[in-house]
Amino acid sequence: MNLEEDLRATLHERATTPMPPAGDLMTNINIGVRRDVRRRRLAAVGAGVVAVMAALAVPVIVRSDGTASRPAPAASVPPAAAPSEKWPGGLTPSASFSTMLNWVPPNAGPNQIFQLGPNEMLKFGTRDQVLTAEVGPLEPEWSEDAAEQHAADVGGQRATVQTTTDYVGAKPGYRFIGVRWRMSGSGLWAQVQSWGTRTESEMLRFARGLSRTPGDHKQSSQAPFEFVGVPPVLSGIQYFGGAEVCLAPADQLHRTRAPEGLCVKLHSEPFQPKDATATLTVRGDRAELHMDTGSLTIEQTENRHLSITWDPEKLPISQADLLRFAAEINLR
Repeated sequence: MNLEEDLRATLHERATTPMPPAGDLMTNINIGVRRDVRRRRLAAVGAGVVAVMAALAVPVIVRSDGTASRPAPAASVPPAAAPSEKWPGGLTPSASFSTMLNWVPPNAGPNQIFQLGPNEMLKFGTRDQVLTAEVGPLEPEWSEDAAEQHAADVGGQRATVQTTTDYVGAKPGYRFIGVRWRMSGSGLWAQVQSWGTRTESEMLRFARGLSRTPGDHKQSSQAPFEFVGVPPVLSGIQYFGGAEVCLAPADQLHRTRAPEGLCVKLHSEPFQPKDATATLTVRGDRAELHMDTGSLTIEQTENRHLSITWDPEKLPISQADLLRFAAEINLR
């Protein structure tokens, strides 16, 4: 089982825009790489409370208003536990897609931008037709296993074309088509993928239209929340997926396409605490905290909640810093 297959099993845990009904192609296709949060949590059960992070510089996070005001710390945290260190802040997470698209197949649908480590991805999609373009220094992975694979030419570069009609959500006449190559000049990896009725000739035309030519063609997306304060050890955005953002230390920003670091996600589901002994409040909102497994969930409204997840073995963070960070997240 490859990484894409393994992570596809937990697709229902991701939150971007409100999801279509279960069984819909948009729900079942893994357009990015996901981490298995449940498996990680089970492996982490029994771990002790983790140590406080060492502070590092944060060159990419800048205050927007120059003030030091922030929401009050969590009501359930004793004042003596509140850290005294001043944090940078004023970050509204966003991601950009800076590759020019000279041609897009007809009826591609609305688009959404993802950041996968150092890679940028632009996804177009309707309920049963999905189209993606990814560019970056890390080699992408196929989202579907190949039934057939052959070579093609994209801008004078040798490309691999992978196809199959056997994938979750496929209808009669539908096909997965993927094209992967290295872009001339920059040497960056590029990959386009399609699920639906598009033809291989359309996908090759789409691929050949990708260009890194400088110009005013950059597209960007913003997250539905902002961070008033950020722990200094978190140097920047490692993953961006609409309603999910991961912040990571400098040495974790570019090593993988999968989400790493401290991940914040807005869910369009009610808050449902599972362990009464782990409940507390964060800025007056009900919450549930599990430091040993790296999980904090916070109620926002009747039908929404925030989750903050991390791997305690890779990212040791103190409870005081975590709750301070959580109390300084504002929905936009």
